[in-house]
Amino acid sequence: MSIFDRLFRIGKANVNAAIDKIEDPVKIIDQVLRELDEDVEKVTAAVTSQMAVEKRFQRELSGAEELVARRDAQARQALAANNEDLAREALLDKKKQVEKRDQLQESYDRAKSTADKLRTQLTELKSRVTEMKDQRNTLIAQAEAAKTQQKINQTMSGVGTNDVGATFNRMEEKIKRMHDEADAAYELANEDKSLDDKFAEVLKDARTTAVDDELAALKAELDANK
Repeated sequence: MSIFDRLFRIGKANVNAAIDKIEDPVKIIDQVLRELDEDVEKVTAAVTSQMAVEKRFQRELSGAEELVARRDAQARQALAANNEDLAREALLDKKKQVEKRDQLQESYDRAKSTADKLRTQLTELKSRVTEMKDQRNTLIAQAEAAKTQQKINQTMSGVGTNDVGATFNRMEEKIKRMHDEADAAYELANEDKSLDDKFAEVLKDARTTAVDDELAALKAELDANK
């Protein structure tokens, strides 16, 4: 059974299952089509050769039938001329030609039967090739879909969605902890300030207030002198 027959029958039953088992479906499909084209050429050559045999036997058969008819006519002519010996000779040769004609008839019938069978097979093969070429794009699309699904399955089996979700949850918790630690560090830093630092901040605020008051008084004086 050729690779075409295997794929053709499998494809009819379950194309997707067959494609999953093929390493590179596109190459296999193109290989099948190339083999089919080669088969068509071979069968066409065989049909042509057999048709030539059929025509040769047909031509020889026609010649034998004509010779039988001629010998019969010659025998009649000889008898009409009262030449019995010549008539007998013509009939003897006619008998030989009849036997030869019958043999040629059998050979022609066999050749024609074989040629008809090959022509039928060639028609069927061409129909299969046409069907497969029409299905090529569909098969390739199914093959690509199967390969994509396989990759997805492999990826999902390697890293499950639960694992991905858990990873993101851990990252979120870590970020929250970092924020909490930063807030805690700030609070601790403020709690650890010395008494002198606190008084310094109070005095700084007081100086800032005094400067602001003096600036306001200066503005008022300038406005009054205008």
